[in-house]
Amino acid sequence: MREKFIKILIKLYKRHCPYVWGGQGQNANKLTENDIKAMETSEKNANRVIQFIKMLVAYKLMTKLTKIFDCSGLVCYALYKCGKESKDFDIRADDLWKKYKWYREVIPGNLIHRSGHIAVYIGYNHLIEAKGRDYGVVISPYDPNEWDEGSVNPFE
Repeated sequence: MREKFIKILIKLYKRHCPYVWGGQGQNANKLTENDIKAMETSEKNANRVIQFIKMLVAYKLMTKLTKIFDCSGLVCYALYKCGKESKDFDIRADDLWKKYKWYREVIPGNLIHRSGHIAVYIGYNHLIEAKGRDYGVVISPYDPNEWDEGSVNPFE
């Protein structure tokens, strides 16, 4: 299940999924600018998302499989898709961190956290996260100084 979880996240990364506040895997192609403005926390943030999506369209990176996520929405969606959680599973980043068993070590497939943000460690000193409105879903280097100590295991 852990390997399937990571594979799902990598597929979403390859689909250039945008970050939208409250995004839980909705189809990006079906969202209007007004939909994005209604979901986002401010007009400025909505405009950042809209510009990111326009860039994806201009460079033909957006497909019918492109979905939107925020950080916890990405993790909850992948946990559902790999069979770990139910379809309606949706909790905030800080609550995801509290839900599962904590480990001192950081291992592939475990969740890593800092206040208000969650990501998945994928190994090789890298993580996948819905980073923000200007970035979308990305693979980033893992710097332990930027994250809480340890990780939590959603598969135990």
